Amino acid sequence: MSELAGTPMPPATRRRLNIAPYVAGGVTIFVLVAFLLYPIGTTMLNSFAPAGEAFNVLNATLENFSRFFTSSMYQQALLNTIFIGVMVTVLATAVAVPAAYFVARVQIPFKPLILSLSIIPLISPPFIGAYSWVVLFGRSGIVSQYLNQWFGIQMPPVYGYFGVILSMVLSNFTYVFLFVQGALTAVDPHLEESARVMGASRWRVLRTVVLPLAIPPMLAGAMIVLIEALGEFGAPAVLGGEMYVLSTLMYFQIHGFFNLNAASAIALVNVLITLGAILFLIRVNKKRRFVTVGSTTRRAALQTGRGIRIVANCYVWGLLALALLPQLVVVFTSFAEKWPGTLWPTQYGWGNYQYVFSRVVEPLQNSLILAAVATVACVIFGTLTGYVAERKTFFGKWALDLTIMLPFILPGIVTGVALLVTYNSGPIALTGTALIIVIGYFVRRIAYIYRSVVAAVTQIDLKMEEASTVAGATWGTTMRKVTIPLIAPGILAGAIIVFTTLISEMSTTVMLYSARWKTISIAIYERLETQEISAAAAIGSITILVTLILVLTATRVIGKSMSELFS
Repeated sequence: MSELAGTPMPPATRRRLNIAPYVAGGVTIFVLVAFLLYPIGTTMLNSFAPAGEAFNVLNATLENFSRFFTSSMYQQALLNTIFIGVMVTVLATAVAVPAAYFVARVQIPFKPLILSLSIIPLISPPFIGAYSWVVLFGRSGIVSQYLNQWFGIQMPPVYGYFGVILSMVLSNFTYVFLFVQGALTAVDPHLEESARVMGASRWRVLRTVVLPLAIPPMLAGAMIVLIEALGEFGAPAVLGGEMYVLSTLMYFQIHGFFNLNAASAIALVNVLITLGAILFLIRVNKKRRFVTVGSTTRRAALQTGRGIRIVANCYVWGLLALALLPQLVVVFTSFAEKWPGTLWPTQYGWGNYQYVFSRVVEPLQNSLILAAVATVACVIFGTLTGYVAERKTFFGKWALDLTIMLPFILPGIVTGVALLVTYNSGPIALTGTALIIVIGYFVRRIAYIYRSVVAAVTQIDLKMEEASTVAGATWGTTMRKVTIPLIAPGILAGAIIVFTTLISEMSTTVMLYSARWKTISIAIYERLETQEISAAAAIGSITILVTLILVLTATRVIGKSMSELFS
């Protein structure tokens, strides 16, 4: 026994050179530089170059930025972007927080269904959902006509601020809703019980304990809403009318004049506004740090009073019905075969589906292929970088995290402009190819997998991997046989989010697509431009159905609900 105890490990085992981490690090650096830092840097530099020229020290100019001081269109687009971004963020937060409180703290039925249905606006095609508000509240809209006939109420024009803000609020409030609902559900009930023991009323407890605890998750959700609002293209393009925002102004410069330098300048201004707003929210959030989850496994008692239950049900289901109304209108419109300017269609049937099935197959295939390839790339790279960031200690670790998360805080249309500017010409010209769309999708969604893996790895005891290494396994073998199987649910959850949100992605796609690689969202946009409304609705309905089937199938595999995936 003593001989066995004193037997040293074989030299080959002790001295084996494990190059896998170094290879992984090299690949990580290459991808980050080639597809993130270089495109963003090129875009920033080219914004200081004259139209049609690449930047160098000799041709540096502020001409592209001077339009913000000389052009009323640029100035108005800038003001519109800021105003809409702030209003959407404030209103989305205002409607989401009460709903989150009611779902978390009041006894109402069908909570899992409520959480699942709240996800649908996030995975629906943006263009056709925005156009649904025209069908409802346009000058000849269904709701507008009835309100005018029955009550003499004249609805405000759906084109302009009203329609854009309404559409964006109801499609983005879910971010705040899920974050706050999850936080309030997990709060240690002893905090509120202690306040009541001290004699505080229910309203005082709500105002001084519950709502302050909801501020950090509320600001986290509001930050995502703000990013989405500042970079949104679909709603302003459909409902903006003559109103420009920075995203539609970028589209106009590229598809109208192919002026990449002017688009780069607009993109840089958009980024500066976004970063300024995010830094403000982070500064506010830093002042409010609380420990909200204690050692107890008990949740706060649900309110069961009849009055509060009636209010909660009416508010939550009313908000949900309003948010899902565009999707219901899309499905209804898809069956309208004849709608000759009357209040309701004069003929219904399956004709629109028969029409689009012969024309939508290729765009749907393109969307599925591009989303699938980008998702696989995100899974491989995100798993690698997420593991390294959590398990390894190295210089510049913070820079890895910041670089991967950078595209998450950039509007999608800015990412599209950056890739278009960088890879439009030169030795690596990718414009018009499927690869540039995949790269755009990849850099926009890598953060989802990265964060999912980091969260999963932190829950795994390091001793399990150390045991594998002591037994003689290489780093690659340990990853393949120990780590990856343990974090597989987290990886799969992130992959589902990435894939489903990419199927109908629009902001990045609208800058990078070509005639050969049109996606389902582009097909919808083209039908709307040619006034083929019912055909666009049929395509939108097919997209929503396919996406829901994919999500529900995948969630059954990993045993998580839709709300858990997206929260």
